Amino acid sequence: MNEALKSILEDPLSFISRLRIINKKGEMTNLRPTDEQMTMFAELQKEDDLLVLKPRQIGSTTFVSAWLFYKWYTADKPITITVLSHKLSSAKHILSMYKMFYNTLPAQLRRPLIVENTTEMTFEDSGAKVMAVSAEGKGGLRSFTCNYLHISEYAFAHNPEELKATAIGALNGNMLIIESTANHYGDALHAEVIKAKRGEGGWNMLFFPWFEHEEYAGEYPEGWEPLDPNYQVQWGLNTHQMYWRATMMHRLGAEKFRREYPGSLEEAFAQSGNAYFSDEDLRYVEIANIDAENNKVHIFSEAEPDMAYGMGVDVASGRGGDYSVITIMDKQSYTPVCMYRSNTISPVALADKVVELATKYNNARVLVEENNWGLPVLNELRNRNYFQLWEGKKSRNWITTTKSKIQMFEELKALLVEGVLCQMDSITYTELRSYQIDSRGLAPHVPDNLDHHGDCVIALALACQCLKQVSFSTKAHLPDWIVSRRVKKIHDKALGMDERRY
Repeated sequence: MNEALKSILEDPLSFISRLRIINKKGEMTNLRPTDEQMTMFAELQKEDDLLVLKPRQIGSTTFVSAWLFYKWYTADKPITITVLSHKLSSAKHILSMYKMFYNTLPAQLRRPLIVENTTEMTFEDSGAKVMAVSAEGKGGLRSFTCNYLHISEYAFAHNPEELKATAIGALNGNMLIIESTANHYGDALHAEVIKAKRGEGGWNMLFFPWFEHEEYAGEYPEGWEPLDPNYQVQWGLNTHQMYWRATMMHRLGAEKFRREYPGSLEEAFAQSGNAYFSDEDLRYVEIANIDAENNKVHIFSEAEPDMAYGMGVDVASGRGGDYSVITIMDKQSYTPVCMYRSNTISPVALADKVVELATKYNNARVLVEENNWGLPVLNELRNRNYFQLWEGKKSRNWITTTKSKIQMFEELKALLVEGVLCQMDSITYTELRSYQIDSRGLAPHVPDNLDHHGDCVIALALACQCLKQVSFSTKAHLPDWIVSRRVKKIHDKALGMDERRY
């Protein structure tokens, strides 16, 4: 090997810059790294897990693929690089970039392949391979491990949480790269971004605002002026950039533009204009950060003697889809004190958990919706001689209908607006932010294209309904951190004090 070639192979950036790509004009050209790609290169070289949140069409998928191609090409041992997607067709598309890089190498540099098909390329000498894999495929990644794993457009996978779980199992401590544009507030990508901002999840994170991409600028007509000069001043943009922005917002709509071409993380995950719970509604809420571990009881406050509690129970099948959720609230402060969440517990086993936690919290009154899987839970509670249950008119159980759900959500919103309910966990809060108004006049819902659930909110709303049938405790106790003026009024009123002094 001559010295010139050796120096190129030892320099990843020099090697990558000589790979051939097809540019936006359809022309074959060398990969000339942009400023954003150079930033990615610096982070990729650390070989730590990397999360990239970016606007569309800045070449992040191409560059990550080029960097991984270099790792694959120069490996002297049988490493495995995997391109993972929920759909095999998407993974194959990225693998086609590797094929183009390989096929456009000078002939003398095309080392022989022992395997070359639509899902795998393996070098004969080193045994190093690159594979396209679907999480849906038979066995998926569960049958082997890999050294580098690349997931593109993670936010748009059908089940990104399952995708990540599969990835973590296959990696076994090696490098995970996720790059994606934003999709929705509260989705799986947003959850990972929040973790990264907190320094959790083991992520290095990169965020690229749209205006850092030099191509996102346009020639504006004479006399044209931006309609929102404050935005221009905020980010220090020129008129060419503002004209491009105005043009794209006209094409895509403001909401979609902010998701696909965000200028900040807040823009990337801005609430939908159809959000049922607005930022203003939630201004009093303090958030307790908790992990999303399955089958875990989260204790926020231990049971206090002589305190009265209400429990809301949303029941699912326990077959890995929706979650069964138990939320317990303190009557005096309207504060959640305990939450349990599981999507694998059966309704019968859930009844045991309800009795256990209700008993712990001074025989809390329990509201279980009768719908679907709720009825077996109610029957089991009675079989276990637990009769501290919510009762509707004519001794009926709670049945969730469109009418009762709308009422339940309206009352929940009122508690939030008034500052009565001002503390909750991070999972429930994220779900709250994701509920949207139904244009048909039906109850608020979490859209199907979001990747999490709304079960915690249902349990919270049911707990609030349950508290209507709970009497105040005889002994006053109010946590020190409760600062809501409204809560203090409720507390003092329960003690028979004169409210007129307020």
